Amino acid sequence: QTNNERTTSTNQTQQQQQQQQTQLINQLQQKQQSLRNSTIVAMSNLLAANIESGLMRSIALGYHRDPQTRAAFMEVLTQILQQGTEFDTLAETVLADRFERLVELVTMIGDKGELPIAMALANVVSPQYMDELARVFVTIFDAKHLLHQLLLNMFAKEVELADCYQIILRGNGLPTKIMLFCFKLYGSHYLYNLFAPILAKMFIADLRSYEVDPTRIEQHEQLDENRKNLRLLTQDVYQAIVDSSSQFPLQLRILCS
Repeated sequence: QTNNERTTSTNQTQQQQQQQQTQLINQLQQKQQSLRNSTIVAMSNLLAANIESGLMRSIALGYHRDPQTRAAFMEVLTQILQQGTEFDTLAETVLADRFERLVELVTMIGDKGELPIAMALANVVSPQYMDELARVFVTIFDAKHLLHQLLLNMFAKEVELADCYQIILRGNGLPTKIMLFCFKLYGSHYLYNLFAPILAKMFIADLRSYEVDPTRIEQHEQLDENRKNLRLLTQDVYQAIVDSSSQFPLQLRILCS
């Protein structure tokens, strides 16, 4: 009887210990599951807040060797999609990055200051696209503060290929088109501010005549007086140009230097 009681007591103790262990395991699993769920929710919210940067950094988890890690990442991605996160900006960012890399490649400068990619493009682009290429080159090199480097390389190549100095920048090549586009882009506003007041004075408030062709002057006009008026006007224009030296566009200073 005593042995049976001892055996029964031992069995009960073991059962209680097993139950306690089972309860502890269940509690631990519940806590682990709760921690896992909280982690997934936290990662989902973090990625959704900055999908462009976060997804790029965590996308490798979808290819992790550990299947549980891959499963957790898929749950995170699923929650992001369920939240209705927009991926349009992600595509725009990727496209912008590609264009930025392309610009960096085109504006790449060699050890001796040469522009290998830009000069190669200048040699292979057909004449019908030269105007567009000139606009693109001036725009991106000026944005990168490298316009002087572009002009130096283009004009040096023009001089190198010229048979005589009379034909330099006289053809329809890329250097000529770049020069013309620079004057048009950066010089139009300067010329307007320079000559608008003078022209307004001539045609609105000034009644003097500047005609010096004897066959075209009016009967009441004096040729000597018109010549004097023209000389004074020329002096005013010349002085206006001299006084506007500080307003001359920096890009055109680089072009003319």
